[in-house]
Order: sequence, then structure tokens, then C-alpha cells
Amino acid sequence: MDRRQLFGMMAAAPLAAAAGKYTYRLRYAPRIGMIAEPVERQFEIIAENGFTGFEYNGLPKHSFAEMEQFRKKMDSLKLTMGTLVVNRGGWKPSAMVDKKFHADFLADVKKAVEIHKIIGNEVATVCSGLGVDDLSYTQQTRNCIEVLKRAGDLCAGTKLKLVLEPLNARVDHAGYFVVFSDHGAEIIANANHPHVRLLFDCYHQQISEGNLINHIKKHYSQIGYFQTGDVPGRKEPGTGEVNWSNVFKAIHGLGYQGMIGMEHGLSQPGMAGLMKCFDEYRKADGWGE
Repeated sequence: MDRRQLFGMMAAAPLAAAAGKYTYRLRYAPRIGMIAEPVERQFEIIAENGFTGFEYNGLPKHSFAEMEQFRKKMDSLKLTMGTLVVNRGGWKPSAMVDKKFHADFLADVKKAVEIHKIIGNEVATVCSGLGVDDLSYTQQTRNCIEVLKRAGDLCAGTKLKLVLEPLNARVDHAGYFVVFSDHGAEIIANANHPHVRLLFDCYHQQISEGNLINHIKKHYSQIGYFQTGDVPGRKEPGTGEVNWSNVFKAIHGLGYQGMIGMEHGLSQPGMAGLMKCFDEYRKADGWGE
């Protein structure tokens, strides 16, 4: 550890102590990878600061043996896991919109189910992939619905829910098929499967459509998971234009019991930046105080 890291950790210590005493109204889940520490050390930091869960998109890259060790550590800290990304090829392959990719997509879902049996994560994120030029919008939507039904069937007998994530095509994911929450909710409603829900990522939806609270209320019955990230910049609350206290208050008022994944970066690097991030969540979570 160099001098800069040491001073950063010393400066962060008072914030960590304060955050650790705070009981959050909602179940915020820090993202593994926000800081350059071993995974199990990140678990400890998360638990020390008052959080009861985390999310880790990169979990499928680990061996099952490593996952079993993670689960032991999670249990010792009373941590649970939110989401991971199912699509091993990332968001670009047209995994759901084009039938020729369905077999690969379903193989990814099967692996996600095996991971769930070890880790016990509540949800797993699925991506539609890029739209394709040689299929109509309607046919691509039908293909998404069809493969989600089949994917949901693979989750039968477990507590795992697959959550379809709309992504913004304006800034980060040009050409992505499912962009708007209305479209995602339409697909989920037509799939009509108990193991399939919508992921509402506030970062993406603020860019794509705005009007976050009304869209959340409109589609709440289809939503299985939330993620955050301020706009612009995709950093912690307080760094952009979103009124997070109002958004969190609305989600809480709907009775949401699931996790809210902190899928964003930090405005400052390292441990000091992480503690600043945690403090911003505490402030946003304290509406009415």
C-alpha cells in the first residue's frame, strides 16, 4: 500500500464508521469492482458499511469452486446477492431478437441457474442484444417473448428470476433493441412467466425517456429489480441531475422489497471515493429527515 492509498483510507474511516451505523430503508447493493480489492475483501467492506447485499456482473467468470468459497464468505457476513449478467457474449450479440442465437442464450441461462444454486442470487440480468435489419420490429419482439418463456421454464423449481434490461441507445449502446420501459414491459407481460421480470435501470431510462417516477409506477407490477447511476456520467447519486431522494421515496412507497443495484462508477477513485458514494446513498435514503 502506498502513502496515497493509506491517507485515502484514513480520510475515509470516519465516513465508514458513520455509514455502518445507518439502517437503510431500501436494500442498496454495491457493485463488486468499484475498488481494486479482492472480492472477499469487498464483501467485508460492504457489510461493514451497513449494506446487506451486493451485485457482481463478473461472477460467471469464476469457477464453481470459487463461487462456493464466495458463498461461505457471504453467509458469514449475512450478505445476499442481487444480479449478475447472463449473456456471456455481453449486450451486443442478438441473443434474444434472432432465433439463430437462442440456443446459445439458453445455454447461458442454464449456467446462470447452476450459479444460482450455489450463490442464491435473487435475479439474473438478460440482454436482448442488438436489433437486426432483416427482421421486423414485431418479429424481433415476438422472438424475445418466445425465448424468455423458454428461459423462464429453465428456472422452474428455483427462486431465480430473469430480469430483462432495457439499455439506452443514445449514449452507450447504439443499436440495442429493447430501449424503452414500455417495450420491455410489453415483452414481460406477453411472456407472462413467474420467473421473468423487467430490470429498471434508472441511468438508462433517464437517458432514454426520463420521467422516472411515472414510468416506475406505470410498470411496477412487471419490475423485478432496479439499478442506479446518475446522469450524466454514470456515477453515484449527487453527481448528476436525478433527484434520488424522490426516486427512492417513490420506490419505497410502492412496497418494493428487492435490491437496488449500484451499477455505476465513482466520482473519486479508491476507498475515499467509495466512502463518498456510500455517504451519498445514506443522504438520498434519508428523505424527510
